[in-house]
Amino acid sequence: ELPPGLAGVLKRRVIAVLRTIYLMVVLVPLAAAYPMTYWSMTDDWWWSWCVHVSETSGALLIKLAQWASSRPDLFSEAVCDKFRHLQDNTPPHAWPFTARTLDEMFGPRWRSELRVDQTPIGSGCIAQVYRGELRQPDGSWLPVAVKVLHPDVATHINADMDLLKFCAGLLHALPRVRWLNPSGMVEEFTSMLVRQLDLRVEAANLVRFTANFADADEATRVVFPHPIAGYVSPKVLVETYIDGEPLMVWAAKYPQGAPERHQMMSRGIDAFCKMLFTDNFFHGDLHPGNIFVTRDGELAMLDAGIAIEYTDYDHEMLIEILSCFLKYDGYAGGLKIIEHTKLQSDVSDPHGFCTKIKDMVLMARDNPTFFDQISNCISLICEAACDHHVLMAQGFISVALSVKVVEGAVIQIEPDAVVAPRAKAVIVREHVKRKGRNLLGRRPSTGDLIEHSNKTFEKFAQEARAASEQHAKKAG
Repeated sequence: ELPPGLAGVLKRRVIAVLRTIYLMVVLVPLAAAYPMTYWSMTDDWWWSWCVHVSETSGALLIKLAQWASSRPDLFSEAVCDKFRHLQDNTPPHAWPFTARTLDEMFGPRWRSELRVDQTPIGSGCIAQVYRGELRQPDGSWLPVAVKVLHPDVATHINADMDLLKFCAGLLHALPRVRWLNPSGMVEEFTSMLVRQLDLRVEAANLVRFTANFADADEATRVVFPHPIAGYVSPKVLVETYIDGEPLMVWAAKYPQGAPERHQMMSRGIDAFCKMLFTDNFFHGDLHPGNIFVTRDGELAMLDAGIAIEYTDYDHEMLIEILSCFLKYDGYAGGLKIIEHTKLQSDVSDPHGFCTKIKDMVLMARDNPTFFDQISNCISLICEAACDHHVLMAQGFISVALSVKVVEGAVIQIEPDAVVAPRAKAVIVREHVKRKGRNLLGRRPSTGDLIEHSNKTFEKFAQEARAASEQHAKKAG
């Protein structure tokens, strides 16, 4: 008999091998048949096949399809339309599994306290959501959303992550690609996906986001669902119901260039900048399917399982680099990037790297709309990093991916939205604050509400774990 640890490793390796075989069986024929897209009579058939493969091949491919559907600047509108339903309408699992999971997490009491519509209102790559009602102490019923993990989702994600790590190892051997830190990218992506596998993490994130935006002004106001105490567990999360409609559905009511669209996108950009630069705690999965507009016209953000936070050092470095860019001192920004790399001794021609960053920033100065497509900036930095052996920090990779997702959402609603000027005001304000704190000898902070929300986060996480253990004992 194998030791438990070794048995677990072997099981995971076998699953990874089987997953590899499955993906090869479904993806190789799909890739081989791609030339069919050159003929109109077979083009739609191939894309339907591609969508079917994406939505039935696990969370990783669905996540990639969600990203692709939010990038009309990279893919044709027709391609985005074909994948757009995967943002909130992936194949759902059956109700009996949900009922068993509710029993497992909360015991039989939920049947008398919680009424759940058995038809899901949304299904993503990790979980699906039902509309329900929770009995209140006074006998009234509170509208709620009930989020339930898909069956075996953790097994599938772990197998996909093992494959990605293997591929990243192969890419690391390529002379140019290794400087983009593919292993770091996979590690960052893995950690983000794994966080979604415990819904107690999402509950704690929602508490913290709500605290961060408690005193926000109208220009940056965003609402989040509130977790229901006593109904938070690893596999099921009950939260207040956001009565609204997806961003794309809401935007379709207004013509291109309408002031309502512009105002809502400006609020979204300001809110994201606040999360990233002021709070140092930002939503890492803001594709259009996770952004709603409420009946009252408020901007709402859902599905907060992926939230990213940097160390004080990394966040300080991010602010300093961007401040250099905004002052059009690209050379100093390049030096900051090199200072932040782990392998400074491997950097080839630091002056050449900094000069390329300087030229990029000067190009932005001469063309004010350059930074409005942030992906252009990210691509040029990555290209210069490959040329001069500057190993990109994982923090830069995660923020780059998140910014690209947000940028995709903005472009779909307001193609002419100006992102850089709105971000500039926040970055400059934070830079001045930090310089003032440094002069006073105070430790850098990442937002006035962080200390309070950290305490709330820890308190809620402890309560969630205790409640989950209690429910598990009762269920047993």
